[in-house]
Amino acid sequence: MDITSPAYLRARIDMIRDVLSKSDAKDFHVALLRNGVFPKDRDEKGLVEVYAKQKDYSNEPLSLTELCTFNTWFNLYPEKVCGEELVTTSREFPLSIKGNETWITNTINHALGDFQLILELPGDWHIDYYDPGNEDFSVDYRLGTYKIQIFSHGVDYNFQIQNGDFLLENINYRYIEDANAHALRFMQSNPLANTNVSDLEIEALALEYELQLKRL
Repeated sequence: MDITSPAYLRARIDMIRDVLSKSDAKDFHVALLRNGVFPKDRDEKGLVEVYAKQKDYSNEPLSLTELCTFNTWFNLYPEKVCGEELVTTSREFPLSIKGNETWITNTINHALGDFQLILELPGDWHIDYYDPGNEDFSVDYRLGTYKIQIFSHGVDYNFQIQNGDFLLENINYRYIEDANAHALRFMQSNPLANTNVSDLEIEALALEYELQLKRL
């Protein structure tokens, strides 16, 4: 079940309400649940899916009230949290955010249009590494043996595509938009992990790339 779907998030709200109604208010996990945070040792997704099967939840867009209930907004958009969520020992303030100025600036800049990250990834691609706390931008996108790495290098952005241990492309771009456009073209051409590529095919690609570099 898609954990970002309105139906899932509505079932999540009902699940938390039900658990709170049956729990001792003095328990520490109750303080966390009131803030929309589920204990890490519990299967939140599994419990929500049980509730989702018991009722026909609507997939219509969430209301403002629903978005503001039990941390639903940040559960839906975790990239908008300006730091790392940490559980404290305080019953009154069970959740804190650990971040720094760089993290906050990067998060706000992204929301305002400085779109350094590619969030809507084709096929099975996913973000393998990104730390908004770093002053220097660096992100790894991964699909099987493929890895696309984009990182700030002086005033430029270095763009690399790797297949296993083989470097397929290595280009410097002046603008992050150009690097992202190249990355998206490659992702769209290779949306699914291919586990059938032989070592010989990989070596052939690496050799072809090496020959292209020598011609430059």
